[in-house]
Amino acid sequence: MKKIINVAILFAAAFILTPVLAAEPKYNAFYVFGDSLSDTGNVLAITKLQKIDPAIPPSESPHQTYYQGRFSNGPVAVEYLWRQLDDNASLTPFLSKPKIPSTGGVSFAFGGSTSGYLNQMPGGLYVPGVLGQIELYRKVLNGKTANSRALYAVWTGANDYLMGRTDQPSEVVTNISKAIQTLYSLGARNFLIPNLPDLGLTPMVQVNGGGADFMALTQSHNAQLAQALKQLTQRLRGIQIFYVDLFTLSQNLLSDDKKFMLIPPALEVLAPGTGATDCFITDPSICPDVDVSAELPPPHLVFWDLMHPTTFIHKLYGDAMLESLKAKK
Repeated sequence: MKKIINVAILFAAAFILTPVLAAEPKYNAFYVFGDSLSDTGNVLAITKLQKIDPAIPPSESPHQTYYQGRFSNGPVAVEYLWRQLDDNASLTPFLSKPKIPSTGGVSFAFGGSTSGYLNQMPGGLYVPGVLGQIELYRKVLNGKTANSRALYAVWTGANDYLMGRTDQPSEVVTNISKAIQTLYSLGARNFLIPNLPDLGLTPMVQVNGGGADFMALTQSHNAQLAQALKQLTQRLRGIQIFYVDLFTLSQNLLSDDKKFMLIPPALEVLAPGTGATDCFITDPSICPDVDVSAELPPPHLVFWDLMHPTTFIHKLYGDAMLESLKAKK
């Protein structure tokens, strides 16, 4: 069974070409497409529906190793962003409210998803990839035009590489471009697009000795993504693309190891020797009860498990995303 390695590395900074600080933008809705970095409870909902016990990610006692269906110990980056954009509003998982409201925040993201239409995650569960998630959004629109005042986040790619789906960035970037173009054709105009942080820094990748290869793969992906976004900006009239550069800040992490630590993951500190760092992949029934609200002493631990960042890091991502939206050409 292939292991999912959903990655996020520390800090984030955001930019678009020739940025100038502007007033905080106002969006009346926020729709998110992606993987476990943006899933606010969709995988939890579908595994509960299938009566998988414990549901994934294990979020209830006696297996409370994750926070309320997030693949972390707290809210994720896009939640932190939306709270700042809409006065502490929530980002609802799509499966809990399949009829999309005209305003508000909805996450279509599924943990374990790739950039395509459909893929299998560990345990045999099939989840919609980003292109599949957009088809779900198209379906619930039911022929209506997408909200042009909404913000649309597309954050994907890591699982394509880390789950061994492909080693060709052109395939993944093509899917991201198609996702943006499809949303644009439906009426979307405002896009938040993060690149990939250095996948080679992920604890599981480091343990397996693949750091250099995955770093090179990340660099190739990001270069092709930046070029594709530039072309879309030039070609699609009225589009706004806010690009978030996670790779640069993940590199800056390497010179700031007194404040942040990649290893060990927080779960290894809180539940040593229990196998908690990858229990949701190997055997969810062995996931232990963990105090997900526990404060850990500095330096800040970047990862909650072998793959997913802590909510502290997600908060930094959310702040950086907000800064990207305050910039304009």
